[in-house]
Amino acid sequence: MSRPIPIEMMVQEFKKNHTNSHLFKIDNFSLLTKYKIDCIESSVFDLCGRKWKILVNYNEDEEHVSIFLENQDPLDVELEYQVYVVSQLKAVWYPKVNVKWDFSASSKPIAKGITNLMSLDDLKSKGFLIEDCCMFGASLPDQKTERPGTVECFSLIEKPLNSKVTWMMTKFSSFDPEKAHQSNEFIVGNRKWRIEVHPRGYEEVKGESFSVYLVGERYINNAPKTKTFAKSKLRVLDQVNRNHVEATDSYWVDEEYDDTNGFMEFMPLSKLCEPYLVKDKLYVGVEFEVISVAKYV
Repeated sequence: MSRPIPIEMMVQEFKKNHTNSHLFKIDNFSLLTKYKIDCIESSVFDLCGRKWKILVNYNEDEEHVSIFLENQDPLDVELEYQVYVVSQLKAVWYPKVNVKWDFSASSKPIAKGITNLMSLDDLKSKGFLIEDCCMFGASLPDQKTERPGTVECFSLIEKPLNSKVTWMMTKFSSFDPEKAHQSNEFIVGNRKWRIEVHPRGYEEVKGESFSVYLVGERYINNAPKTKTFAKSKLRVLDQVNRNHVEATDSYWVDEEYDDTNGFMEFMPLSKLCEPYLVKDKLYVGVEFEVISVAKYV
């Protein structure tokens, strides 16, 4: 199944023709299943002076997608809204209905939308999922604005550029054992990262384990500020036998500074010697298997 016009042209037509709308394009859709991702959040976007997010849920067992619009500002108003999946064969979306939503004043975000919007088979057979790309959207049809629609693209990237980074810690004995220490920043995907270590452990494992974390920092190139999915491997290198100490995990890294992803009990302090610590030098690294990136289109 092929599109009648290129996807880039389709996206630009959407922006031009649909004010009060935000399009959330997901590439490499099949990787959601591979990495067991059941919910994707857009960045916070503006529709008619109010802040929102689109949430797309994927139920792997039932093979259905659901879509929700979530307010990010406290509201106490009734609005008509639409959430939908966009056809890539013709200029339509499903479902083409307006829903009234009574926002009650609440300090917490409220998500409203459609559970089991469409099955994975129907997405493919009806032209909503083509070349591993699917487009979802949200609109406020009864609100007036002259601003064009906005478009955001989310994608999972396997083995991204600069996926393997190693921090050489020289004069390791000079590092204050009671403090956290961070590597220089490095870029993977569209944000900056650091490796963080606690030489004598963190919190309840202090004095027992060497703790290692991956720290998510700011974004580059004005990328959308949204949570970043990462599956990565942290390691301490064996400098003699190459029998490295390694640990792998998957996590969503918060859009703001996030230093909570890693391993408190990475390796016992009793092992922090040769062949890992040689001539007062230690190598600590990270390798990304997959990372999510987002960009405005």
